[in-house]
Amino acid sequence: MNAPLLVIPLAIEWIILVTTLAPMLLPKRLDARPQLGIAIWFTTFLSAGVATVLAITIAVWGYIDTLGALNSNTIGDEKWYVALMVSFAPWLALAIGGVTLALINIKLEPMFESAREIVPLLDLGKQPLMNFMGTPVAVVQLPFAYALATNREILISQFAVDHLSKNELDAVLWHELGHVRYKHFALKRLARLIAALSSRLAASRAMVSEVERLCEIAADKYALKKVTAPTLRLARKLFTD
Repeated sequence: MNAPLLVIPLAIEWIILVTTLAPMLLPKRLDARPQLGIAIWFTTFLSAGVATVLAITIAVWGYIDTLGALNSNTIGDEKWYVALMVSFAPWLALAIGGVTLALINIKLEPMFESAREIVPLLDLGKQPLMNFMGTPVAVVQLPFAYALATNREILISQFAVDHLSKNELDAVLWHELGHVRYKHFALKRLARLIAALSSRLAASRAMVSEVERLCEIAADKYALKKVTAPTLRLARKLFTD
């Protein structure tokens, strides 16, 4: 087998390792450094995507190259049979990898639940509330505690504004500002896109759940630079009750 074709089993092995080891080893091990954890999750899964594209590209190249070898050798001689066997090798490797990933997914599926989709309330009527550290804050008329940070603004429900003390409201706004500063809204959308492209992999859905959890930890750490932990806990209690 040509040296480039050897990349295919290596790429498949990396894909298998990522989809099995990442959801088993990474969750809750990077809470002390959530931003690093988010970066590791994305780097790991994007590298698996690159490996997939590389394996398919080399398989196609190997197939075309082998067809040339078959045409250039006499049918039935030793080189012809070698070329014929090589022509099937990349596709056999990809088939084995696909079956393996399917079996792994069946095993991992019960371990992870799909992360809940956060529905942005941008289509609801909203009213400007204030400008918090250079970030616009808008209030939406909802009968429950709700807060969401997009790429450029913070949304908070009127219920939360009415039921939080000033210090608690500041704690919520600092938390949401952390989401804005760290671009968490875009990162969550990217995670969901990756999960959508690999919807049958429980590992990708585990990534969505873990990225969203790490984003919350990172936003809490950002807020705790400006507010006390008890105040942040009290503010959070309204959103969890």
